[in-house]
Amino acid sequence: MVLMSVLLIISGIVFSQNTSEKNEILLIGQVTNNLNGAPIKEHQVIVCSDSIYNPNFQYLKKLFTDSEGYFYDTISTKLNKGGLVIYTQDYLNNHHDTTVHFRFNWGTENVLFANFILPVEPPNIVYQANFYYQRNPTGENKMEYQFNDITNSEDIISWQWNFGDGHFSNEQNPIHIYTDPGVYRAKLIVLVQPNPDSIPLESSLVKILSIEDKSFYSIGGHVMAGYFPIDIGEAYLYKLDEQDYLLIDTAIFNDTLGYYLFPQVIEGNYIVKADLHPTSVLFNQFMTTYYNNKPVWMEADTIFHNANYFQYNIDLLPVSSSMTGSGMIAGSIHYGSDSDDQKGQPAVNVEILLFDEFNQPLICCHSDINGEFCLENVTLDSYQVHAEVTGKYTYPVIVSLNNDNPEEGDIILTIGSSAVNGDVFGVEENDWSILSNPYPNPTNGMISVDLQLIEANDFTITVYNNTGQLMFQSTNNLSSGNNKLTFDLEKLPNGIYYLMVQGQKDQVSKRLIKR
Repeated sequence: MVLMSVLLIISGIVFSQNTSEKNEILLIGQVTNNLNGAPIKEHQVIVCSDSIYNPNFQYLKKLFTDSEGYFYDTISTKLNKGGLVIYTQDYLNNHHDTTVHFRFNWGTENVLFANFILPVEPPNIVYQANFYYQRNPTGENKMEYQFNDITNSEDIISWQWNFGDGHFSNEQNPIHIYTDPGVYRAKLIVLVQPNPDSIPLESSLVKILSIEDKSFYSIGGHVMAGYFPIDIGEAYLYKLDEQDYLLIDTAIFNDTLGYYLFPQVIEGNYIVKADLHPTSVLFNQFMTTYYNNKPVWMEADTIFHNANYFQYNIDLLPVSSSMTGSGMIAGSIHYGSDSDDQKGQPAVNVEILLFDEFNQPLICCHSDINGEFCLENVTLDSYQVHAEVTGKYTYPVIVSLNNDNPEEGDIILTIGSSAVNGDVFGVEENDWSILSNPYPNPTNGMISVDLQLIEANDFTITVYNNTGQLMFQSTNNLSSGNNKLTFDLEKLPNGIYYLMVQGQKDQVSKRLIKR
């Protein structure tokens, strides 16, 4: 592998690092004192990998601050996420550290900041320029910044601001709007004149800003299984975009706190779910559970993510029934295949829920490495078999167990592009030979589907939103051959919907988007 020397200069900041990897972390930090905010130069800072968060990430570097109190590092990595621990000592040898996290879901560069304010001996320079900034002070523009002078003097006669993008100001507390994302050096120079006859004293301070038109925050919480934290399991983060639920991250934890963390998450709408690992002693005694304590994704609370929040706690739902019957329900779940006569890849570790006639989950199991599942000791009764696949509308399989038929072992569940369809092996073929995708899709109102029928039949067309609420229903008597059905969805809110076509023998669903 040929190593390339990378030299990155951003508004006067120089990063130099040998790299051949895809992703780059740009680490920037400033060390200042707690008396007047002055930079501390030639101060040692240690950067190392957070092996607890990601054991696969190994890094160690010793850095020193420059004349403006800044230290820099460029780190190349193939990892998608990880953490860095940055630590230093003050003049009394007290330890100070901070942890920052990186994530590359949103791009191949990640700018991280790690600043320290340290105690120092009383400085010789009394007057020190100092300021802080506030992003988006009006709540209307993420590129707008309010700069506030906090210089420790009442004898300032002038302020000179350089925002690093070619714009300047002489106001004490200016507001500035950046036009382009990037890393900028904002500098304040003040002139202090203690009395009219003295020579003005000049002092300056630089702060480095990463200007983004998006914001990144952390999501976290505790997962409980009964009275105690989860022993070993996973938390999953899904982002809702206009077309799908995208799996962004998986947090695996096996500590004593049962705590999950998703750092550096871009603002937007998300859902979080938690599940026990197959090696957990409580596996299948608690169900997959979404925030806020819901058993299926269509009931999950949406997290409107626009700030750091670490209390998205989840209490895993226990199975509500302890069955001791003689029945058994088994089958397999797999992904859809391009070939009608072949199964796709097995779907591993998918939760299979057994619902009663009131649509309440009773017990659960998970598919194995071959996609096979089995619910044993089931009481003889009628049930719905439901595969919980986040973002996929599930059409459950109806199963009735009795003394004459105590076992059903041929259930086949197929994960399609928009839904999970279930059936029992050996049923008759569909009522149609061809069902088209909805068009136009996305739509702003009218939507159509084409059905080519083998024989005339009654069909019910229903539309559900992504929470399972029925939004539209129509029953049609269609003739054999080609049929075109058109519906007006103009009054529905924008979002993701599921169109279900149901005949006497089978049902199929399609996803559609209303804009």
